[in-house]
Amino acid sequence: MGLFDNILHDNESLFLDEIALDYDYVPKEIPYRENQQHFIAECIAPLLKGKTGRNLFIHGVPGIGKTLAALYVKRELEEKSNEVQTIYVNCWKKDTSYKILIDICEQVGYKWTHNKRTDELMEVLSKILNKKSCVIFLDEVDRVKEADIIYSFCEDLFKKSLILIANNPEWFDQLDNRVKSRLSAEKLEFTPYNARETEGILRMRAKYAFVPDVWDEEALQSIIDRTIEMKDIRSGLYLLRESGNFAEMKASRKIKIEHADKALSKFDDFKIKKSSEFGVSEQKILDLIKTNSGKTVKELHTLIGEEFSYRTFHRKIDELKKNNMIEVVEVPGKSSIINYSKKLTDF
Repeated sequence: MGLFDNILHDNESLFLDEIALDYDYVPKEIPYRENQQHFIAECIAPLLKGKTGRNLFIHGVPGIGKTLAALYVKRELEEKSNEVQTIYVNCWKKDTSYKILIDICEQVGYKWTHNKRTDELMEVLSKILNKKSCVIFLDEVDRVKEADIIYSFCEDLFKKSLILIANNPEWFDQLDNRVKSRLSAEKLEFTPYNARETEGILRMRAKYAFVPDVWDEEALQSIIDRTIEMKDIRSGLYLLRESGNFAEMKASRKIKIEHADKALSKFDDFKIKKSSEFGVSEQKILDLIKTNSGKTVKELHTLIGEEFSYRTFHRKIDELKKNNMIEVVEVPGKSSIINYSKKLTDF
């Protein structure tokens, strides 16, 4: 063997399809969630017969395939029929009725949204969506600030199925009785993957994402073991990607245990807390930064009002920075600029 046979050249990559490591990537098959997919499909199936569908509330902890299963069913439906309009909205990003409706307008190709009120947008969309049947997937629905939009969908759309996805199972029980009664939703709980299922999923994704035979078994197993421990597939996908990146940085033709160890070390620093582990005040500041990324500390403090003194506000900013939830950019002679960080929960 030559001295340079194990060196990766500039025009070579260990990755075959890096997109396969995106959490929202929908593979051709989704193992271990077949029963859940069939249940979702059964709720939607009446639409294919010209009837209204059933509404469904899906819940379970993050990183266990809720969104993936729903998107798989969505794709299958789109391939099966063009008579059912499919809509998917991420309510983490679109957390008000107005934002949700604007998103749907974009998806259905309605462009005349300027200066229209929420009720006017709902009226327009009702006319468009009622021309066919429709399925609306509202992901992270427990982040929506008001549930009026759900009631409007129930009232104004004729043949539809609402698929509501949430981490918090109590969200549904806390809905206004008027909304809950009108929704009349089935419930579907997703439980965490067990060790065997977690290993199967990560090995499958690694097969899709990387050139064959680039993983040392010890390295891959270390990623699998850590993911089993954390019970979050997103963590494993992140670690697979970072291990590959570290191996490429070292121009290695193999992803070795030292590359996996480096990724694991970075992961420990990357995310010390989940956003849900912060208190109410920290979460409120984080939500403010999320919608006002790029503003200065002073500008953000002005926006939040008199709820916090500047000193307290600055201390909470430091806490969020320490936990890698935000990025603080120092600008010489000016107040620091605060950017919202892409966290693992967004991955």
